[in-house]
Amino acid sequence: MGLLATALLYRFGPTITGAGFLLFSAALLVIIWIDIAHQIIPDVISLPGIGIGLLFSFFSPFITWQSSLIGILAGGGILYAIALIYLFWRGIDGMGGGDIKLLAMIGAFLGWQALPFVIFASSLSGSLVGLSAMIKQKKGGQTRIPFGPFLSISALIYLLFQKYVFELYQLYLNYTIPS
Repeated sequence: MGLLATALLYRFGPTITGAGFLLFSAALLVIIWIDIAHQIIPDVISLPGIGIGLLFSFFSPFITWQSSLIGILAGGGILYAIALIYLFWRGIDGMGGGDIKLLAMIGAFLGWQALPFVIFASSLSGSLVGLSAMIKQKKGGQTRIPFGPFLSISALIYLLFQKYVFELYQLYLNYTIPS
């Protein structure tokens, strides 16, 4: 947490935005360790986090309340849709409700613009770790790993390195295949 606080102070200075993101980062850090240890994301953290993130958007120049609100709806909605599709397809839960609420909280603090990166980066890293765990544990599709840490770490990367994330987007969008 000390390293995160230092990075946030460097990135945002001693401002309301810095204080809000310090609270957000602390919540993400707690969620990471609880989800790793118990494979749950406590509602007592994520649900108030959604409301605090929306409230934060009214005071921070980093995000508008509209972006925060869309982030809540899109973040929660996307993972909810994925969870429903998986449930209908396989007949079992593939994702917990905590992950859905966590992505809504991330959308509340970072806005909808962060969601493509957070979903892509967390899915990619989670898949790589999941495949490694499947091979190591020899349980195949029965292997369970918590997704919350991947969502949280991706959100922290976006928060601290947003400028570089957008530069990567631009490189990708402007890339042309040589003929």
